[in-house]
Order: sequence, then C-alpha cells, then structure tokens
Amino acid sequence: MILLSVNIKFVTYNFFDMSDKPLITTYNLIRRSLQEHRILAAITHLRTMAQCAGASWDVHQSIQAVDDSYGYLKRYAMDGIDDPQRSRMLNDVGREILMIATGILRSSLIPDSPRQYFGVIRFEQLQSDSDLITLLKSYSDLKASLDSKVLLGGRKFINPDEIRGDEKALEELASRIFNVIWTTYPLSLAQQDAIEHVFADAVLPDSFKELILSALMLGCLEYYDERRMLLMSKAYLSQAARLSVKAAVAILLNMWVHRKCDFGDKFRAAMGTIQETKTWREDLKSVFLEFARTRDTERVSRKLSDEIIPEMMKLRPDILKKTGNSVDKSELLSLDENPEWAEMFDKSGLGDKLKELNDIQADGGDVMMSTFSHLKSFPFFNEISNWFLPFTPQHTAITEILGESAPEIAELIAGTPMMCDSDKYSILLSLERIPTESRRMMLEQFKSQSLDLTELANTELNPELSSRKKIINRHIQDIYRFFTLYRRKADFRNPFIEPVNLAAVDLLKPQLDDTDALTVVAEFYFTHGHYPEALDLFDILLNKGDVAAEIYQKRGFCLQKAGRTEEALEMYLGSEMLRPDSLWTLKRIAQCYRLTGNNANAIVYYSKIAERKPNDVSTIINLGHSYLEIEDYDNALKCYYKVDYLVPETEKALRPLAWCLFLKGDFDRSAEYYAKVLMANPSSGDYLNLGHLHMALKRYHDAEKYYKMSLNASKSSDDMFMNQMRQDRRYLIHAGIDQELLDIVVDSVLAS
Repeated sequence: MILLSVNIKFVTYNFFDMSDKPLITTYNLIRRSLQEHRILAAITHLRTMAQCAGASWDVHQSIQAVDDSYGYLKRYAMDGIDDPQRSRMLNDVGREILMIATGILRSSLIPDSPRQYFGVIRFEQLQSDSDLITLLKSYSDLKASLDSKVLLGGRKFINPDEIRGDEKALEELASRIFNVIWTTYPLSLAQQDAIEHVFADAVLPDSFKELILSALMLGCLEYYDERRMLLMSKAYLSQAARLSVKAAVAILLNMWVHRKCDFGDKFRAAMGTIQETKTWREDLKSVFLEFARTRDTERVSRKLSDEIIPEMMKLRPDILKKTGNSVDKSELLSLDENPEWAEMFDKSGLGDKLKELNDIQADGGDVMMSTFSHLKSFPFFNEISNWFLPFTPQHTAITEILGESAPEIAELIAGTPMMCDSDKYSILLSLERIPTESRRMMLEQFKSQSLDLTELANTELNPELSSRKKIINRHIQDIYRFFTLYRRKADFRNPFIEPVNLAAVDLLKPQLDDTDALTVVAEFYFTHGHYPEALDLFDILLNKGDVAAEIYQKRGFCLQKAGRTEEALEMYLGSEMLRPDSLWTLKRIAQCYRLTGNNANAIVYYSKIAERKPNDVSTIINLGHSYLEIEDYDNALKCYYKVDYLVPETEKALRPLAWCLFLKGDFDRSAEYYAKVLMANPSSGDYLNLGHLHMALKRYHDAEKYYKMSLNASKSSDDMFMNQMRQDRRYLIHAGIDQELLDIVVDSVLAS
C-alpha cells in the first residue's frame, strides 16, 4: 500500500484504569499506528482489542464498516484515481477507528471502575427508563403540566405542596438528564437531534438548556465527541446571551483539552460560521483572558487566608478595646466610617492589602474562591449537576430554607454580579444556620450594594459587551470551583492543572492573530508573576514580528526568572538596540554579564549607568564587585569608598571594603573595617574572613578562634568547612600565608 501523507493527530483526555493492561497496550498500538498512517495495522489491532474485550456484535459491525471504507479508499488510490476528498476521508477513517477503540476501552471499565463517571453509568443501566430521548420528553411534558397548573389556576389557588412536589420532581429529572448526557458516549444522531430540539424550544427554560450545555461540556472533556462539539456550536449561535456565552467557554475549553485532535470537517465548518458572528472575536478574547485569570486564583486565595484574614483577626481586639467591647454589629459592617478604626487599618497595613484586593476584584479576579470554598459541603453540592446549575431564586433547595422571605432575599442575591452561581447557592444555603436578625442585616447590606451596582451598570459604555464578559467570568469561576472543590474531584482530570493557552490550538491561531488580544493575556501573566505562561505568549508575539522594546524586555525577564541567563541577555541587548536610553535595560544587561562571569562587559554597562546616575548606591557597589572579580582592587576600592561616603550609616560597604583591602594586602586597614563589621551583625562568613586576616597577620591563635566561631555560627559539618577553606585557598596563597601553618591551624580547629 502507499503511505498517504495526511497529518492525523490524536490524543485522548480520559484517564483509564491501568488494571486492564492488555487493552491499554493494544489501544496505544492503535494510536501509534494512526500517527504513523498505518491504517490497516490500526484496524487489525482494533479487531484484536474487540475480541479481547468481548465487544458486542454492533462494535464488530462498526469495525467492518470502517475496514470496508478504507478498503475502497485504498483501492481507488492505488488504481491512480484522483480523489480531492481523500485527505478528509482518511481523517474520518482515523477518527472512527480511535472512537471505536476508545469506546471499547471505556466499556471495559464500566463493571468495576470506582470513578463516579462509571458509577453513574452502572446506576442508569439498572433503570427501566434510562433513555435520553424519553427523559427529555418526560421533562418537557412535566414542565408543560406545571406551567398549565400555574397559568390556569394561579399559585394562590393550588395546593403549595403539589406545586412544590412538581418543581422538585422537575429538578431531579433535570439532574438525571445531566448525568445521562454527561456519561453517554458517543452521542447518537437521534440523541443529537433531540438535544438540538431542546435548544430550539422557546418554551423550555434557559436554565435547563444551560445545564444541558454543561453536561455536554463535561462529557466531552472525558471523551472527545464531535457531535457534542457541534451541539455546543449550535448553542453558541442561539439568541439567548447566557447560553451563547457559556457555549463559547465550553467549546474553547474542549478545544484546548483536545488540541492535538484533528477536528473533523463538520466542526471546522461550524467554527467557520461562528467566526463570522459579530460577537465571536470579543468572546474569544474574553474567554482567553478569564482562563488566564484562573492561574491567579490560588495566589489571591492565599493572600486572603494568609495575610488579610489573620491581620483582621489581630485588629479585632484593638477595635473592641476602643469601643469598650460593645461594638454594634451594624458598625462592624462599616468600619470605613469610623476615623479611629480607619487609622488602625492604615497603621496595620491592612488598608493597602484591602485596596489591592478591591483592585483585583475590579479587574475580574476571583476573590470569592477562598471565602466560599468552606461553603461547598452542603448535601446540595454532592450532586454534580448543581455545580453547573444556573442560579434560580425559585429552586426548592432555597425556598425550603427561606420560606416566605425567599423571593426577596433570593432576588437580591440573583442581582449580585460579583458572585458566580454556585456561590449564590452557597450563601443562601448557609442562611439556614444564621439567626433571623443576622439575615435581616445581610439583607440590608445586599440592598445597599445592589443600588450601588445598578448605578455603576448604568454608566457602562457598552453594556452588552460588558454583560457577556461578566457571564464568561462567572461561568469559568463555576467550572473552576467544580474541578477544585468537588468532594470527588480526584475522579476528574482538571483542565486547569496547566495554563490554558488558546493560542496553542492550531484551529484558533488565525483567530488569535490579534496582537492586542495576545498582549493583554501576556501582560496579565507577566504582571501576576506567571512567567512561564507569559513567556509562551511573548514567543508568539515575537514570531508574529512584534519587535517592540517592551516585548524584548519582558521576554528577557521571563527567561531570567527561568534561569536562562544567556538567552535573557540576548533579549536585553535586542531591547537596547531599540531603546538605548532605558536604564532598566542597562541594569539587566549588566546583571546578566555579571551572572555569566563576563565582568569586563558588566563594568562597561555599570559605568554607563553610573554616568547617568552617579550617586546610585546599587550601581556603584555592583561596579565595585565587578572590578573586584577581575582583581582591579584600586578601582574596586574607589567604588566601595564612595558607597561608604554616600550611606555611612549602613553596612553596605563595610564587608567589601574589608575584603578588598585584605586582597590588596593592606591588612591593617582591613582589620579596621572588620572591627566595624564585628560591632554590627557578624555572620559566619565574616568570622571566616577574620580568620584569614589573622593568618595573614601571623596571629594564629586569633585565627583559630575566628575559624571556630565561623564553624559554630554556620552549624555546618567539618567537610563543608574544609570545602570553604579549599575555595578560599587561592586568596590565602596570594596573601602570602604559609600553607603548612594554615593546615596546622585548621587541624586544630576541627580537632577541638
């Protein structure tokens, strides 16, 4: 046969139970054969896999069908018949082979795998009505029946228990449909059509459609399924803004997870349609940035738990002391109104930290993760679907807790834009444990915030775009919470475990050709200290021809943080060519030359900086160190004396002056400066150098004393001490110290 040059790339994102090693081995052989374009070998391995697993007759029929398809394709190719569709058909064959293999492996795990995914499958296999199309129809019928009761009779005239029972049954049915969609693989054409009908049905609630969308997303993260991707694409083209925006998140997250797949022609065509919509480019940029923000969530949470909350706890006794231990609760909720308390905040540094937190929140950062992570233990969150459930004030889990006050409180929470849906459920579920008086106070607070946020929303220049961005932000927070906080999160591969870089998805690269979009995300990573992620994007920007000095600077900084000093130096030199007057760049170049041992060039650059900033202490002392490294002791001393003159109250110049004078052979003046060091805060290294100095002055008992002090202060082993002495031996020889005497003194130190 001929090897056809078609680029077939496959990856699976599920994690299989390794107990069935023969099937895993065969599965990997199939993948390797496909990557090598050996389709016949892949089909042979697939038949073996099906036989080993005891696959059903339908599976063997599917294998035969794909074998026949490839047989016709191969025959036409070898007969020299030109076929413009050959590449597409080859890719289709490869995808079908991998899908069948994945299905066989998945089926082998159903009986025994402890993962929740397979537990749900086993549960549904025991149910008599476990058919997706039947379940969807049941939901539609029950919803229509409930709507009719309310419409015709009105809630006042119908038994509340009857209404509540129907609503609860509807919620349970929706949850079950979520589970069935999540664990069905692959979706059949009939199932695809049924879900499409749900999305198009104007009567069914948007919240139900959004829940189905999340089930499609979660199932596709387990096993790639093009029909799911097509359904999510259809949802994006919906007129419902929330459904459309959430579909963008679902599509892009799955494209990232399955980025090594060769996406099929149908999905590529669907993406072509999506790209033509007026909202796609902005949605793509917004989702990319929000995925980037998930990298910062843990840092923000740590800041809250490790810095801000402990500081507030420390501050509380002072506030109580000021007020005679009788602080009114309403006053505690408005600390900023009390000048004395505000002063305490400023002195403690807490005010600055809270301002930073406010800035993070205003920028879209997730400051709620730490707060609400402790409120995810309610039984409500044992159900996977509830993590993705759009917030609805009428949900029975809320109405059962709040009773008559449910509508007012829930509506206020629903209008709070800074919280994602699962956090809104968390806060209302927690009210069950809160006394009525405290609930009233919370209600007043939310009312006040709601008015402020409404006024702020009215000032938006582009409210539609702003709304879509907020939906994206909150939905990704919901998804992130599930993968991070769900009690059985270990059963799921977390897509956020590595940075989500949409620019690495081949199908998205042309759409992310927007330099501004890449720059925004790169800047976010860079500003928040995620340097490896920023580096990837700066690489893309440079490859696109963006040669701004700032790009060279920041890429160089990322490389330097990664310990790649020589590559960083190249970037800084490139930046210097574009902007030779940048002091920051000159300092980085000088630093890199020092780190790479090129002190002569470091002197050149530190001298350039010193010309422009003659009294910059850091520059002068580094210039002195560079001179010292090339043994130009006179120029090094000039630098150190200048530092001592500029900042005589500090110890910055004492140690280098003392050491440089020692190396120059001026032992008496070196001793004067070491005496000052001893009066400050001497280290083990200072004691070691004093030992060297006394050896040079032939004061051997003093040398022994300081060597012992160095050994004790460093708490190092004898071997470490000997290693340090070996490193310094060349300086001691240069100082004219007798090596035999040195050995005798060291021997005495180690023997005591």
